[in-house]
Amino acid sequence: MDTGKRATDRAQRLLRTWLSLNNALILASSAIITGILAHFIRRYHERGTHVIFQEVIAVVTLFLYLFAMFAPALKAYRGYLLPLNLALSYLWLTNLIFSSQDYSGGRCHYGPPYRGRCSLKHAVQAFNILGFTSLLSSVVAEAIMWFRSRGSSPGTTGSRLGNAEKGAAPLTSNPAATPGAPAPAATDVTDGTRV
Repeated sequence: MDTGKRATDRAQRLLRTWLSLNNALILASSAIITGILAHFIRRYHERGTHVIFQEVIAVVTLFLYLFAMFAPALKAYRGYLLPLNLALSYLWLTNLIFSSQDYSGGRCHYGPPYRGRCSLKHAVQAFNILGFTSLLSSVVAEAIMWFRSRGSSPGTTGSRLGNAEKGAAPLTSNPAATPGAPAPAATDVTDGTRV
């Protein structure tokens, strides 16, 4: 095994480990936020639309990452969850903005749901930060994995290896030009019959 192949395998292993850790953090953050916000929704009647939005995003993320958690362990996985991670990172950024608007500064004591309970509200805010940064990190790892599987890396020019680079015969317009190919049958140009 040459050193180039070994370095590529090591990089793939590191990317998969990085993605697994990020997925675990995202799953944990969404589970904790789901629990706290479900408590708020069940216990207090003045909840506001921000709490409902954050709960929906956390529950959707929890459901999706129960399955996405195992994707990096698959050998055929090449960063296919990049669009999902990108979309969820924007939604979690919105969650973070909503929780910061509602709970930062002196608004924690007066913001919905219920007056007080600042420790739980700050926990929601902290886990929104953790989930958002883990999703951003996951987007970077997925993008690297996506570009590496296509034969080029970000910032370089290159394309996926075609059949000619892999050792197969190149495509030509003249089938007789391909070595080892049978010669085409001769035809009469005037009437198209075989000679």
